[in-house]
Amino acid sequence: MNQDKILISDREQPEQAIQSTDKKPDLAEFTSSMVHDLQAPLRSLTMFTELLTKEYQQELDEKGQLYLDRIAASGSRMQTLIEDLLTYSRTGTGEQTWITVNLNQTVDRVQSDLQSLIAQSKAKISVDDLPQLLLNPTEIYQLFKNLIENALKFSETRPRIDISVTAQGEEWLFAIEDRGIGIAPEFHSQIFEVFQRLHSDDVYPGNGIGLAVCQKIVKRYESRIWVESQIGKGSTFYFTLPMNIGPQASNARIV
Repeated sequence: MNQDKILISDREQPEQAIQSTDKKPDLAEFTSSMVHDLQAPLRSLTMFTELLTKEYQQELDEKGQLYLDRIAASGSRMQTLIEDLLTYSRTGTGEQTWITVNLNQTVDRVQSDLQSLIAQSKAKISVDDLPQLLLNPTEIYQLFKNLIENALKFSETRPRIDISVTAQGEEWLFAIEDRGIGIAPEFHSQIFEVFQRLHSDDVYPGNGIGLAVCQKIVKRYESRIWVESQIGKGSTFYFTLPMNIGPQASNARIV
């Protein structure tokens, strides 16, 4: 299929379906507005913290400097949380458009963007020959990035990550396997819920949004994502994607 071809979902949907899909953009718009309102006081907090540090650092005792450091760290975490929340609300909204994506190139780009973390952890990543599929390139990049970044983060020694794919009927089954710390079985479903975290921020930083974003992306293609894992024995995250053009294929056209 031509790389330049784009898939656009048919707008001639039943009225009820249109009203249903309108709710998602409303959430994204609300979140964008909320983020904008939160950014202003957060910027002020960051600015005055930096001014205090710069102009009064010599007058502060050890306890005062500790307080400033904690304020700065809290501001940074809040900024990350706001950005992650905005990403989550926008995922899976808007017009459904796909282009032909070479998934090997997608994973190469993820590894390039995570090169500092990969080099620091001395990780080894092996990748199967992945297929080309009609997908949203931004979302599929985010899916692989979140899963690979998690595999790198939740490893106590040099990470070893294997990315594989298997044909199953009319869909592809992808697997991202690590040798990390593992996840207890009772948490296998919980980790895909927004803001659900299994570790404190000082042990493994994060906001508990990454896997929730992954689940939203996969559901966009009417597919599934799950994990198989045991404590101390690593985790394998599985997800499926359709071999054909995905959801609402019969109501779509190639232009």
